[in-house]
Amino acid sequence: MSFFNKVKAGVSEAGNKAKTVVEINRLKLQNNSKQNDIDQQYQVMGKLLFEAVTQGAGPLPSEQIEKNISRILELKSEIEVNLQQIAGLSDVKQCKACGGNVAIEARFCPSCGSTFEVAQEPIRDVTPSSITLDKKE
Repeated sequence: MSFFNKVKAGVSEAGNKAKTVVEINRLKLQNNSKQNDIDQQYQVMGKLLFEAVTQGAGPLPSEQIEKNISRILELKSEIEVNLQQIAGLSDVKQCKACGGNVAIEARFCPSCGSTFEVAQEPIRDVTPSSITLDKKE
């Protein structure tokens, strides 16, 4: 009967991995769509600038592009959240220097040699004033 339990566990593990891959791909598709929206916002701002310059209006007032800028910042924030979710789901992380994928436990990027920050536990305050003793009276 243990053979069937091993097969069942293997199938369950494969199913979980498949769900993870599907979720990662969904987040990547969302990021691609958000990046396309960002590019469209850049194009709108470029068109506004072009029209202002060709009409001799001079520099573009910030009020005209505030909406575009805030939308771009919002989309970039959403992309970052998705990237953090992807990192939490996958066994790899992305090098901030070169953009390459690196094993999650790596301390250096094999492509560019950049080092990764090692998460450190906060140092506990052990000064005499921070120590409290339970006194029985």
